[in-house]
Amino acid sequence: MDQTQKIDNFIEMMGLISHTEGGPRIAGRIFGLLIVAGEQMSLHEMSERLQISRASASTNARLLADRNVIRLTSRPGERQDYYELVPDPYRSMIESFGTSIQRTARKMAEAEKSFPDEMPEAKRRVKDLSKFYAVTLDLFDDWAKRLPPTN
Repeated sequence: MDQTQKIDNFIEMMGLISHTEGGPRIAGRIFGLLIVAGEQMSLHEMSERLQISRASASTNARLLADRNVIRLTSRPGERQDYYELVPDPYRSMIESFGTSIQRTARKMAEAEKSFPDEMPEAKRRVKDLSKFYAVTLDLFDDWAKRLPPTN
């Protein structure tokens, strides 16, 4: 297997991982491409390299930017948009997961408080779910603190 095939396999693997985790396959492929490239790329370059439409590249790049693992950049004198990895993308991923867990933990705590006392077993199960999310949030916070910074 030559170098190009190994890189293509990695990019495809990232797409499959994203898909398996409930995200868009193309977003995973873009993330994999930017990891391998190690430099900013235009939407045109991404769409050409991954053989996807520019609209799909744009939609999925914005999704990754919303998750704070890549960021929009530009080059002086050029009108097109470029994307690159954020300085510490893996910590950003953990923080993004943590933010989502935190939102859910708050919702579960609110649900637990509002649950009727006349249903003690159901209320207990909701409280257990609330505790699960609170502990999970603590684990994500600890994980982010333990992760060494990337270069």
